[in-house]
Amino acid sequence: MRKNRAPHGRIPASEESHVLKAHRERGQQAHKLGDLGEVAFLHKATALGFMVAQPYGMGHPFDFIVQGGRGLCRVQVKATVHMRFGLYRVNIFRNLGAGRRAYREYEVDFVAVYIIPEDTWYILPVREVADRRVLMFRPKGYPRPDPYAQYREAWHLLNEPDGLVFG
Repeated sequence: MRKNRAPHGRIPASEESHVLKAHRERGQQAHKLGDLGEVAFLHKATALGFMVAQPYGMGHPFDFIVQGGRGLCRVQVKATVHMRFGLYRVNIFRNLGAGRRAYREYEVDFVAVYIIPEDTWYILPVREVADRRVLMFRPKGYPRPDPYAQYREAWHLLNEPDGLVFG
């Protein structure tokens, strides 16, 4: 008599398939990466003199509320270590249970992207990421121009309304 064995080629119900296990582990890694990005943002923003608050509860489209020079803004933090084709890949979308949706201008004011291996921040006004679900960032020293160069370490934008610099 076979003990705890499923029919040939099947995984017993008491065991987890390698596909489900890998999917679960990737989800845990992404969650840890997100936590690391949020802690790094909190540290950097407060060190620069910003007042930072975190909304209570789950389901908000932003991670932090930041008080800059002129008021409050909503900031969503994204962090990455992943490269694809020599560029850092960042997912810029919300998980809404059944699907993924790009951030909209009425939900967030800024998306702060942390490139962990380079210890570099991009402070992007939401208008730059609205209706996009993936962004690619060039590493330092990349031979081609960086389309987001004006937002690299652009913490001053958190002091401006809508991320616009006047004058």
